[in-house]
Amino acid sequence: MFDAIIIGGGLAGCSAAIELAKHDHHVALIEADSYPRAKVCGEFLSPESVKLFSKLDFLDNLYGLYPTKINTVRITGTQNIEWRSKFPEPAIGISRYSLDEGLVNHAKSYGVTVYTNTRATDITGCFDEGFTVIAQSSEGQVTFTSQSVIVAHGKHSNLDRKLERNFSRKGSNTYIGIKQHFQGKALFEHIDLHTFPGGYCGISQVEDDRTNVCMLVNDAIFKNVTEDRGKSVDHFIDWICDQNREFAEWITPAIPLYPKWLTIGGVTLTAKPPIEDDILFVGDASGMVAPLAGDGMAMALHSGMIVAEALHDYLQCQIDAQIMKLRYKQTWQRTFQSRLRLSRFLQSFMLRQPILKPGLQLLNTFPALGDWLIANTRDMQLLD
Repeated sequence: MFDAIIIGGGLAGCSAAIELAKHDHHVALIEADSYPRAKVCGEFLSPESVKLFSKLDFLDNLYGLYPTKINTVRITGTQNIEWRSKFPEPAIGISRYSLDEGLVNHAKSYGVTVYTNTRATDITGCFDEGFTVIAQSSEGQVTFTSQSVIVAHGKHSNLDRKLERNFSRKGSNTYIGIKQHFQGKALFEHIDLHTFPGGYCGISQVEDDRTNVCMLVNDAIFKNVTEDRGKSVDHFIDWICDQNREFAEWITPAIPLYPKWLTIGGVTLTAKPPIEDDILFVGDASGMVAPLAGDGMAMALHSGMIVAEALHDYLQCQIDAQIMKLRYKQTWQRTFQSRLRLSRFLQSFMLRQPILKPGLQLLNTFPALGDWLIANTRDMQLLD
């Protein structure tokens, strides 16, 4: 019997596990894969992430992974227009390959029991009766019991369908995530965001002189461009080069480091409830911010810490389950909801090239507007 079972060993799951274990709660972390692992992710840690890692006592560990520093950002369009800005404090570039392994080892140091290569397949129960989690490991089926369950499995999972989450049945506007690491021209503490019809691509350096190239593409656009080419990612990259000159100039001489592009389908920005049937959801499982906002990893860390704070009081019998759920839901909405809405609006704007050019020209004319957008797509209070 665990105090909490956390499904998913990424940033949100690990932050929740660490915070609960700090208070001597018996925590199990169930991860479907093994560490280290590459993930389709922008690998950009916003300035707020640094503050959150400090609260997790992970900052020294983080800098021990030799991340890069990022100070400035540029957005380019297909019509030779661009906009540049500076972050309020330095951001960080670090691969999920290094970061996730370092963070889960940090969780283990606090006594979290970690099960890798173990995929949760079903959850039953409630706070009144306790929970049962069924999982499949390399050794067969495993059954866990717990007083609470936190789901942090990321953008989507077969578990969403098993739990009949409403958002998983919508899927009318889905995206494909595509990622590759390169050796290429150094960006020197800078990140580029190149746009094209139906998507955008972030390029920024991570550790070991690697550069992460990660893009989000409208599913219909990708299928339309590649339908006669066997859905080839390489063909799609060639198409983007024809659309955006700045992207083409960087990627053409760059050398890919993975055998092939990493992809994930069925990505949706549809709103998701943070609580369903007494199950607590965090990170992308509770709502994915548009990647262009650059705040996804900070939100994952923060949501894990928020749920741990509310759940700790419940496990200590200081509040009942109803008050705990209400507290978590209200704090989650107050912290993230407006940012999620603004980022979805900005994404719809970014994907429309005819209006992107005048929009970027407006930002160039009124720099304060760009500063406002950067400030309001992230939790600036963490930088105080």
